[in-house]
Amino acid sequence: MARSFVIGVAVLAAAICWSRAASSHETVNTTVLFDREIVAILNRHCVMCHAEHGPSFPLETYEQVWLQKRKVSAAVLARHMPPWSAFAGYGRFANENVVTLRESQFIVSWMEGLGPRNAGKVFTNTSSASGSTPLAVRAHVDLDAWPLGEPDLARDLPAVSVDPAGADDVRRVVVDLGLTSDRRVRAFEYLPGSRRVVRAAVFTVQETGQWIGSWTPWYGFMKLPQSAAYRVPAGAHVVAEIHYQPAKERVVDRGRIGLFFDPEASRKVSDLVLDAVGTKRLQAETTLAADTTLLAMRPDAWPGIKSVEVSARRVDGSAEVLLFAKDFSPWLTPYILAEPVLLRQGTRLVVTAYGDVTTMKTTISTVGTGD
Repeated sequence: MARSFVIGVAVLAAAICWSRAASSHETVNTTVLFDREIVAILNRHCVMCHAEHGPSFPLETYEQVWLQKRKVSAAVLARHMPPWSAFAGYGRFANENVVTLRESQFIVSWMEGLGPRNAGKVFTNTSSASGSTPLAVRAHVDLDAWPLGEPDLARDLPAVSVDPAGADDVRRVVVDLGLTSDRRVRAFEYLPGSRRVVRAAVFTVQETGQWIGSWTPWYGFMKLPQSAAYRVPAGAHVVAEIHYQPAKERVVDRGRIGLFFDPEASRKVSDLVLDAVGTKRLQAETTLAADTTLLAMRPDAWPGIKSVEVSARRVDGSAEVLLFAKDFSPWLTPYILAEPVLLRQGTRLVVTAYGDVTTMKTTISTVGTGD
């Protein structure tokens, strides 16, 4: 009897284990939905690069994200993606692309909760007369639209042929703006011809050397504060330094630039360039001769640069770190301040960098009080 009881228990236990192993699905244990929280995160941070015609694998549909969900979660938690090198707490930037703690928790919860979709369906307790199936929700970005609207002046850049290669490529092209008189430019934007191969772009005025904007896949324009403008002389040319990533096949890129004018702008934007020098630890500083407003910082963080800090040492003895960045990506992003920072006369601006190089240039866009 005892032996029969033991055998019965063993059979029952085996049956339970077998049925559990053969279960075709588990219970979803998250309220985070692809069609709600995840799509919103993709639209804010991801599809500028991860689109069908973008530089990396697409993350637009539920199926695409489902197949890459572990890779996406790991990259977000490690801060490898989306690419942004500045550390929170040291300045606020208009072009920062940072997944918040809440957003990263949504991503992890969705992945560990078996990735529920929701398919865009909302229960209304009514029947549909048409019986049609709603379209699947997907992430989307309009890659062909001017971010700031139709510009006052648009020019095509010369075509560039990007051939299959094993390394990044940098091309320098020049375009004549066709200006017959001096103009005041309040904003600048760029549309690449092929987002599949364009990684980053930097734009300067050939005649003055003035930096007027940079482009990264998630932020493609430079908009100045009210009454501030770049001075662009008659007959000026724009120099575009375009960084290409390796192409899988031959691609012809023909981008466009757009300029917005403000004839009433009274404050001139100019560049303050600091050349840091040293061995392992590089440093540069300057003392401001007048009240100065900072708009953006653009350190040339080439390979070999490990970290960069830009700080302001005020006359009253206080100090503020305006930028601290490390682990730089190859996107060459500028750091455009969300709110301009006013520094009084006598303030020392200090750039400190660490790396395996001996020189590094940092360009700081500033604006004075008037002409």
